[in-house]
Formats: sequence, structure tokens, C-alpha cells
Amino acid sequence: MRQIDTDLQQDYLDAMGVLAGNVGASSPLRAAELLSKFAAELRNRVGAEFAELRVIALLNLCRAQERLQQTDESQRTRQEAISTFDQIEESGKGLKIQDRLADVLIELGEYRRAIRPCEQAVKLSGGGAKLGNRLWRAGRTYLRAGFKPQAEEPLRRAIAYFRSQKDGPYTPVVLIDLGNALRQSAPAEAEKRYREAADIWENSNAHGQASIAWVNLGILCGEQGRLDESLQWYQKAREVRQADASTPRARLGSLANNIANLHRRLKNFGQAEKEAATAIVLLEGDPILADVYGTRALILRDQGLDEPSLEWFQKSRAEHRRHPSPNASQLGEVLANEADVLARLGRSQESAILRQQLSKLQSDLPPHQEYKVTPAAKSIKHAGKETGEVLIELDGIHLPEWVYKRCDIATLENRIDEVLEMEERGELDGHETGPENTTFFLYGADGEALFRAIEPVLRKYPLCQGARVTIRQDSEQRELIIS
Repeated sequence: MRQIDTDLQQDYLDAMGVLAGNVGASSPLRAAELLSKFAAELRNRVGAEFAELRVIALLNLCRAQERLQQTDESQRTRQEAISTFDQIEESGKGLKIQDRLADVLIELGEYRRAIRPCEQAVKLSGGGAKLGNRLWRAGRTYLRAGFKPQAEEPLRRAIAYFRSQKDGPYTPVVLIDLGNALRQSAPAEAEKRYREAADIWENSNAHGQASIAWVNLGILCGEQGRLDESLQWYQKAREVRQADASTPRARLGSLANNIANLHRRLKNFGQAEKEAATAIVLLEGDPILADVYGTRALILRDQGLDEPSLEWFQKSRAEHRRHPSPNASQLGEVLANEADVLARLGRSQESAILRQQLSKLQSDLPPHQEYKVTPAAKSIKHAGKETGEVLIELDGIHLPEWVYKRCDIATLENRIDEVLEMEERGELDGHETGPENTTFFLYGADGEALFRAIEPVLRKYPLCQGARVTIRQDSEQRELIIS
């Protein structure tokens, strides 16, 4: 009976993968019909794995309804999915189900809820590259939810694996994440991680990517009171980003917000106001907008203007609350600042209410996990006698900022591996990261069949937008762009 259940669960997972891919994009109405049918069928199945599959079906149905502009239905479906998830007392034992559940929750911004399947996937993993990717995903998800102390250990484990890989294409990105986890608790180590990431990218002439490390060094120096040094890092990053016409508006806006905060610390309030105003325009509709509202409030507060600063703290708090999983650390900072302003204005009762909310937020923390496994480096195979080849060249700089924030190469690699294991069409044989792109190498007996197997993954995952795919078979070759 257990094997029958396992086979049925895999059938549902496979079918939902297809519907969430090409079918969902080309025929959302048909996808919505089938996903609704699956959700109804899964309601009658017993067991955590079937309940988790139902959550996956409902969340994919929610997205199909969004494409159909069925806003009210989409919101109700999402609420049903979240309610179902919250009622699952113990995670299931299906590794692929945990991976899919974690990924779809992350894509929808449900970072706090995604922690549980992320951790369960780590526990169910063996060794090798997939465990390294899953540890990274868990650490990054803790960061996105605002739980920096909990992010540290999985990121340390992940970096140990990625350092062991030749060339280590993930290494600088994980170093940035680890630095962000350590910036308040161990700033000296965080600075080392940022500088190491910067050196790796600069040595590869990847200055656009290196600017990520420079900005983080600017933030750290600003928090340490090294304000002139902070400004130098920001100016270096701004020069590179402004020189590239393809730099996303959100990346420019985020940098303007950081520079506004620096000028606030320098008490250059006029320049701080100017930078904050620029950031607000550039970040309209972006989740980072909540941070800029908070910066605007701090600029006013530091000038002794409590009344107008209160309005911007309230706007920042409301913007944070609009998101399904607001960053707990950032929201907590806004609550504390707003409560202080209210107290100074003599509005003690309102201040006390915010203090209670802050206390609840700070007490509702996920536990620290103990990781008893360390991923081992995976030996890279080569094409050998395989005559089919697929190269996937991802755009590393020109996609919208939200894509790079919500998506990562580790998740994409997991999804491709999952399909290849199921379809048995070939293997993922590593990747290379250049200044502006990352290229995946896949080999199999039939290049066209290999591409058809992974095509739904590429067309669904936002990080693959605009990717150039080369399909080779013996001496023949064709190229296409993922749109």
C-alpha cells in the first residue's frame, strides 16, 4: 500500500509540474481546471504527503487564476492553501514533494512558511551537490524571513561544499548571504566574506556582480561608523551600475536608499532627502519600498521632526505588512522606531501597543537547527560517448531585480536534476559562471529529447527568461531563446 501511495504521489507531482510549466503559460484556463480537480481529489487522501501535494496544487491554481485575472478567486485559493499548510502537524517524507513545496512557497514570498519544507528537504537528503544546494536554500530563506542567526549554520555548511568545487561558481553568492547573516553579530567576519566575494568577481572581470559586494561593504562600514569608507564603496558601485544602461531600476533605487541612509548619518540631510526621493521613484511597486519609507522617516526623525517622521514610519510598517512574509528583522526595527516617536509625542498608549507587537515578533522565532551532515563534492562526469548536448546560457544582469532576489541557480539546478532523474534523458554536467551569465551543460543520447524534458522547467522559472539554449547532436546545432 505504501508503494502504491508513493507512485500516486509521484504521478500528481509530475502532472502538476507539467501544468505549472508550459500548460500553465499557454493555457491557464485548462491548467486551472486540472489543478482544481487535483486539489479536490487530494482532499480525500490521508497522510502528510497528500496534504502537502494539495497545498502545491492550490498554490499553482492560485497563480493560474492570477493569469486569468481572477483576483478574488486567486486570493481565496491562496488562503485555502495556506490554511491547509498550517494544519499539517508533521512534514511528510517525500523529498521531491518537500523540494517542490519549498520552491513554490518561496516564489510566492511565503518565506516563513517555506522554512519547514526547506529544513525537511535537508534532513531527507543524502550527500552531494543537492544537499549543498538545499542547505543554501534553507539559509537564504531564513535571511529573507529576517532570521539571521538561524541562517548562519546552513550557509556555513553550504559554503564548505561550494568551496570544494572547482571554480566554485556559487561561492561568491553564498559568501554574500553568509556575510549578511553575520553583519550584526560578527561584523569583522562579515567584512571578510564580502571582500572575498568582491575579489572573486573582480578577478573574473565581473564588475556588475562585484558591485553587490561593494554595496554590502558600504552598508557594513556605515553601521560601523566608517562613513567616508562607506561612501567610497557606494560611489564605486554607483559608477559601475550607472554606466550600464541595462541595470534594473530597482538595483539603482536600492543603492540610492543606502546612500540616503549614509548622508543621514553624516547629517547631510538635504542630500539624504534627495537620494531618498530618487529611491522612492525607482522602487515604486518593489518590496524594498518599505525600507525607503523607513529611511525617509529616519531622516526626518534625526532632524527632530517627530510628527512628520511618524507618518513615514507608519507607511513603512504598512508596506511591510502588505507582504505575505515580511522580514521580521526589518519590521521589528520599524516598530521600535515608531514606538519611540509615539512615546516622545506623549502618545503612550499607542506606543505600548506597538511594543507588545514587537515583543511578540521577537519571541516568535524558529528554532536553531542542528545539521549532522556535510555535503561532499560531486565528481563531475563528462560527455564521453553521449552525442547529444544542451547548453543553457542564463542572463546574469539584465533581468528585473525581483528575479535575482527570488530565484537562484541552486533551485534551478534542483529542478533540472529532478526532471532528469525522472525522465532518464541525460545528466546535468556542471556549469560555468562568467561576468554576465551562467552556462549549464547537459549531456544525453538525444539532444532534442533532453531539451524537451527540461523545457517546461526553463519556461516556467523566471531566472531563465531570455536564456539562450544551444541544442547539439553530432555535427548539427540549433539555438533558441527562452521567452
